[in-house]
Amino acid sequence: MGLRSVLKKKIYNLKYLKVKKNDIKEKLFLITGASSGIGLALTNKLAENNKIIAVYNSNNSNLEKINSNNIIKVKCDLSNFLDYGELTEVLAKHKIDIIINCAGQFGSNNQLIENIDFDSLIKIFKINSISLLKILQLLSKNDGLKCINKIINISSDAGSIKLNNQGNAYVYRITKTSLNCISKNLSIDLNKRYNSEIITVDPGNVQTGMNTKGLLDPNKCAEYIIDIICDKKNNLNGKFIDLFKKEIPW
Repeated sequence: MGLRSVLKKKIYNLKYLKVKKNDIKEKLFLITGASSGIGLALTNKLAENNKIIAVYNSNNSNLEKINSNNIIKVKCDLSNFLDYGELTEVLAKHKIDIIINCAGQFGSNNQLIENIDFDSLIKIFKINSISLLKILQLLSKNDGLKCINKIINISSDAGSIKLNNQGNAYVYRITKTSLNCISKNLSIDLNKRYNSEIITVDPGNVQTGMNTKGLLDPNKCAEYIIDIICDKKNNLNGKFIDLFKKEIPW
């Protein structure tokens, strides 16, 4: 990493000061995308005092490194609705308190109109947005929706229609805009029915497998997301926010 990159990263991280320690205890979390990036960081931090249903796609080697008996590892390709068998069985046995939906893919680096792979678009569409609805439908079959206290959807400002001034990235933008729409709808529907709180979060420029040149450490990002989960002062239901709880236009 060159000097310019190091300085850029350091300056970016100066915004993110140490967050006060928030203790969440004895909750049951469902975390998608739990085997890497933000999802892995959250699983690692929250498993100390909570039970975690950690959903991963194919490789759980990172999860195996976490020394905790509080993690239930569930393999599920969220893009394939025929692969939800194990997850269906696990959800039938548990009542989820909090869902953190971290699963996401960017797609090809070349998403110009001429290069869109529509099979890939549909697959990523399922992962980035529709899979959440599928999971909620599975929970509904066992009266599990009413137990959900919060849903945190990890989105991106790339899904903001108002902020889009660059174009391109069709696959990623479309799928994240869809997730934002689903979040807003759930914030009305589930809040009205069960007083659930649905919050959409743009985590910023986080270093993950999808964004290898990211500037913010996923563990620091996880601290801010936990702070958002613990927030009792602000009404965050139905809002699209950054890690500092500042609203982002849809």
